[in-house]
Formats: sequence, C-alpha cells, structure tokens
Amino acid sequence: MKILILSESIAGSGHTRAAENVAKGIRLHAPEAEIKIDSSLSHVSPTLEKWSSRLYMGAIRHAAPLWGWAYQRDREWSRMGKKTLNSFVARKIAPYIEKESPNIIISTHAFCLGGLAELKERYGFRLGAALTDYWVNPFWIHEKIDAYFVGAEYVKEKIIRDFSLEAHKIHVTGIPIDPSFSQPVRREGIREKYSIPKDACFVLISGGGMGILPYEEILEGLSQVDKSLFVAVLMGTNQQAKKKVESHLAHAAFPHPILLLDYVSNIHEWMKSADLLIGKPGGLTVSEALACHLPILIYRPIPGQEERNSRFLLEEQVGMTAGNSEELKIQVNQFIEVRKQELAIQIERMKRLAKPASAEEVGKIMLNIT
Repeated sequence: MKILILSESIAGSGHTRAAENVAKGIRLHAPEAEIKIDSSLSHVSPTLEKWSSRLYMGAIRHAAPLWGWAYQRDREWSRMGKKTLNSFVARKIAPYIEKESPNIIISTHAFCLGGLAELKERYGFRLGAALTDYWVNPFWIHEKIDAYFVGAEYVKEKIIRDFSLEAHKIHVTGIPIDPSFSQPVRREGIREKYSIPKDACFVLISGGGMGILPYEEILEGLSQVDKSLFVAVLMGTNQQAKKKVESHLAHAAFPHPILLLDYVSNIHEWMKSADLLIGKPGGLTVSEALACHLPILIYRPIPGQEERNSRFLLEEQVGMTAGNSEELKIQVNQFIEVRKQELAIQIERMKRLAKPASAEEVGKIMLNIT
C-alpha cells in the first residue's frame, strides 16, 4: 500500500509537522506501508509556492491586521475563486499523482485539497483532510473527500451546519500531534536535569518551529513577576531571534533562572514538566499543550487562525491572553496565586479536550475506509 501525505510550508512549520505526525500514526498500524510526505504546491507551481510563502510571512510580520481582514473574508474568496483554483490545481498536479499512484492521500493543508478531490475518481485513491486549526474555512470543503479529521466537537458541528456534509465523514480525532504525547513521561525528569527548584513556577516560552514571537516583550513582563520562576525559552530554528534575546539579556538584568534552547526533539517532555506555556496559539501547539494538561497564556495572537484558536481556548476556559508585557505580568502573578486552588478544575477541562493519540486515530481510520 502506498500512502501520500501532502502538506505545505508556506505558512510556517505546523502543517508539515502534522504530516510527519500522521505518518508516524499510520506506521503504528501499517509498518509495511510505503509512506511519502511531500509539498503539494511544489508540484503545482514552485513560483506560486515561493511567492505565497513570502506574502504570508510578510503579512504576519508587517501587516497582521490586513492578514486578519483577508482571513475573515474566507467565504468571499471561496465564492470568487475556489472552483477556478481547484481546476487549476487538478490540471497541474495530475501528472504527479499519476506517477506516484497512491492508494491513500491525506492533506494537512487546504490549498491543493479541492484539486486533489477533483482527481479522486480518476485515480481511485482515498482522500482525507487533517485540519490543523480549531476552525474551518471553505477551501477545506469538497463533497468527494472521504474523511475529515478535526480538533474538537464544535468544529465538526460547524462543518455540518455551514457546509451540509455528512456527519459520518467527520471524525473528532484531534489535530494530529506526535504519538509520543500519548506515552507516559516522568514529570521530574527535565526538572532534575536542569535543577529546577520544586517551589518555582516552571514557565515554558515557545514560538513554534520557526521561533516567531516577541521574546523581549515577554521577558520584560516576566522580569516584573515577583514570584519564584524558572524560565525556558524554546527558540526553534530562529537563530536571529536567539541572538536578539541573548543581546537583550546581556543588557537588561533578568531576575529569574533562564535557559535558551534551539529546536528540541523531546517537546513532549518539556511540556509535561512545565507549569505554564507562554506563546502563540498555533493549532499543533494548542493540541500538544492540551494533551499535556499544560495551561496556556497566549501572547498577542496573529489575526486569523491564531485568533480563532485563542477564542476556542478562552471559550473552553483553558487559556489566558495578554496583549502587552504589563498584562502578561498581571496574568502570571494571578496564575501563580490561584493555581493550587483552580489548577485541578482547569486540568479536568483539558482532559475532556485532549486527544494525545490523534495521529494514531487518523491513521487507523484512513486505513479502514472502504
């Protein structure tokens, strides 16, 4: 059996990581399967892929409100161009699909999904869509898709209500995270390795795989917290941001013990050891934190997907937000003051939402569709 998992890197690393997680989940059920992870847009138009990435990164860094405005009009963009986009993608990607001849295709990005759906009957593959945010826009929707994998029950309800899809096609598996999150971890492991005091609130700061976060602002807020903290900053692959943080710490006294780390392969161990996560609410980060029952403080979410994910966390009462360093200081102080009384309640809410075996569930369902 040949399985093709298609993603995109034009909007950060989350979609690619989701594809890698789905592959791991499938291998747990079908170790003999031939699995290939690829970027679909690179087989449609490398030029379009390059410029889409530049446009997205430029927008979120320099014109985030404009990106949010465009994202909120997803239905209008869909009405104007979805059919044309699907036909264009189908025509361009058909030779690649014919060459690969997969039995199953799973997509973790919406851009080329409709075009793949147009080719499904011609090439006879099963088609799944693994959503990577706690929201859905019309570009994910096509009646020929066999299975949708979503992060929460309300996303399923929205798809049924807004797009009239059959309920049996929509599976609340959770956003696909690494299967390691379903494995038990000794919480004291990281704490002992880095001599984290037992009475300190262990704060993990994460900007995702690309390390995009206003770290200096966050550290400024934490420097004003008058409680005992231990801070670990995960910088991802963003060496430029790391140098800026190192320079900031060299010129501004930081009163708490702090670690600066590059990309870590054992993020599940760090999350299961921490008391609080501060960062961006990307879909995978949110799902990973929920799986670890780790409270989240969202800092300045980007308009669009991140705002929608933030809304989900706030409505479920498992997250907090801060828009500047002063608000962050207040939120962290309050969190430490009440965490013993309220943490158990919050953890119970997180347990209801957590889907640590999400990638395994995606794999099992796709392998058994007939």
